[in-house]
Amino acid sequence: MATTYEVGNDIVSWCTKCKLMLDHKIVALVEGLPKKAKCKTCNGHHNYREKPPEKKAPGTSRKTKKSEYEVFMAQVEGDDFSGAKKYSIKGNFKENQMVDHATFGIGFILTVLERNKVEILFRDGRKRMVQNR
Repeated sequence: MATTYEVGNDIVSWCTKCKLMLDHKIVALVEGLPKKAKCKTCNGHHNYREKPPEKKAPGTSRKTKKSEYEVFMAQVEGDDFSGAKKYSIKGNFKENQMVDHATFGIGFILTVLERNKVEILFRDGRKRMVQNR
């Protein structure tokens, strides 16, 4: 026999705030099935969840996308960065040149934006920096 659901009925659902299977009230149905529920413990509203989320297997992790800097550094692995030019606002830099910044570390000149501006890729991301001052 199929269960019929009605708005306002009690139902057991996974509470995303409490992180437990708890009593809820049905607050919305879609095609006769529970869609939204309200926790009777914390009053949180969320999607109805029939069961708790599955646990991840030990040793598995989410793959994270490598940053633009990490991709670049992997390409130049083994290069000697001792020849990187020290960054100074008085300096004059060219595209594809390595720089060593006192705060941001090793960087790579991506583009010369204007005579006095360059875009440099650092570990923290892209930065627009001044040159030729």
